Amino acid sequence: MNDKLNNEVKENIKDTGSDEPKLEESVVEETVVEETVVEAVEQKDEKKSSSDNKKIKDYLSKDLFADIKRISFLDDQPSEDNEKSLSEEYQGTFNDISENQIISAKVIGISDSDVMVDIGFKSEGLISRSEFDNKDLPEIGSNIDIFLEKFEDNDGNITLSKYKADFIKRWDELKHFCESGEPVNGKIIKRVKGGLVVDLNVIQAFLPGSQADVQPIKNFDDLIGKEFDFQIVKVDEMRKNLVVSRKAILEESLNEKRQELMAKIEIGAELEGIVKNITDFGAFVDLGGVDGLIHITDFSWGRINHPSEIVEIGQNINVQVIDFNKETSRISLGLKQLVENPWETIPEKFKVGDVVQGKIVSIMNYGIFIELEKGIEGLIHISEVSWTKNVQNLQDSYKVGESLESKVLFVDSGEQKISLGIKQLSDDPWEKISDLVKVGDKKTGTVNKVTKFGAFVSLTDSLEGFIRTTDFHWTKNPSHPREFVNEGDSIDYLVLEILEKERKVLLSLKDLSENPWESIKSKFNSGDKIKGSFEKMNDSGIVIKLKDEIEGLIPMNKISKDQKKNIVNDLNEGDTLDLLVVEVKPDNKNITLMLDDSNVDD
Repeated sequence: MNDKLNNEVKENIKDTGSDEPKLEESVVEETVVEETVVEAVEQKDEKKSSSDNKKIKDYLSKDLFADIKRISFLDDQPSEDNEKSLSEEYQGTFNDISENQIISAKVIGISDSDVMVDIGFKSEGLISRSEFDNKDLPEIGSNIDIFLEKFEDNDGNITLSKYKADFIKRWDELKHFCESGEPVNGKIIKRVKGGLVVDLNVIQAFLPGSQADVQPIKNFDDLIGKEFDFQIVKVDEMRKNLVVSRKAILEESLNEKRQELMAKIEIGAELEGIVKNITDFGAFVDLGGVDGLIHITDFSWGRINHPSEIVEIGQNINVQVIDFNKETSRISLGLKQLVENPWETIPEKFKVGDVVQGKIVSIMNYGIFIELEKGIEGLIHISEVSWTKNVQNLQDSYKVGESLESKVLFVDSGEQKISLGIKQLSDDPWEKISDLVKVGDKKTGTVNKVTKFGAFVSLTDSLEGFIRTTDFHWTKNPSHPREFVNEGDSIDYLVLEILEKERKVLLSLKDLSENPWESIKSKFNSGDKIKGSFEKMNDSGIVIKLKDEIEGLIPMNKISKDQKKNIVNDLNEGDTLDLLVVEVKPDNKNITLMLDDSNVDD
């Protein structure tokens, strides 16, 4: 019968692990903090560790208390004649013992499969050796605590458990630890969804991922197999679940270190720390309980684009305290302060007027940054690139990494600024402008750039002139100068005006020919009925093409709703229209027109 009993026990032990995933999910649901999702334990890993379950019982399983070890009475059963007396005698042994309690039992025998105990009953009880660690197997004659679940089950057997006795005693101990706030030692044994499982000796607890450390953990597997002190933060009496925190223990220790550090910290002190986090504006360094910030401007005496160029997370670095606030525990740190400030000797190395060579490290819309030496940069403002050329996009002419020569214009070591210029490497053409160009000169040049306001034309190698949109044609008003010229075109021009204060030379294309507006004025009078063809429409109105390349304009305010509906919306380029002359202004190159109602079909 004992062999049959052992087989039942072994099957029950195997079945106890079947509900482990449900347990883990229930524990996670009871957790009061949000957890980082950790990959669930794979099924193959559970199967692989099934042999270990004999050593480490899953005391969190809800089926633990269903894992019953049955003890049978002797095969010899009392006869009917003796049944009453035996029953009375048997019941008399239970005067001081009741079900569902821990009792003391004496070990009277040990076999390969069972431990026999005397509990003061008429018959002895058997407990499977699987409930004992081989190294902690009791000696014959010693007393052990066991849990009496039932005097008699359906088969007439006494139900005993060594596991339950150990669980109940340990549970009461751990509840005391929770109430007192004392830490408890445990060993992390595996990962589960949302965190880790901690063996607290007999009872297992759940450790949320967010409570494993004060710092983010890259790999939770690194913690498996290690022992730590934990704080019990939640006890679920009904489910017999525990939630623990290692972070609470660490934070308490860090608070003590923080207070010690803040008590002795001072400006100028050199400290060692670990880079905790990196942002666009700086890096946070753990000084041993207190975080300090290295602002991006305090990494290097030179300019950097991002703190990751200098440090990385987890790196041990030496820093200097440059400012701190004991009330807020805010500490400002610096790296560059640990080395000599190169700007202190800059006025001796770089003097105004010096020609210097440097490498382009950055190109911005407003200028070019040149590295003159390690940690020292100068700026060439866009206005200092050319005496005469209108430079708008520096990247068209310069590239990062190129070597560039420039002249020192200004040095301020206190503000850590050096102003440089390129145009100063050559003579200022405006000092000899009268020798280069004169009003009325007719010359040929190349179009360098076209904008919506006009076009820049090269006059000499270092001098540009500008043609305004209104100076391209006597009678045409272009929507964009590219209707007349494009970059790279060789054109004839006339020097219209020289503005020395503004450093501008104004050019003209239209003045290469005679002004036709005196004759135009005589051809068009207010109230005249004329014909013209539709050319285009813009924000100002409808542009009309007249004879001899003359253009007129129908302003928007001169167009009625009926005209828009019946005429304007259906116009195509070249359509002939009946018009009325409203006004002619030669000075503005403007002929104002309006639609004749005869255009509207009856």
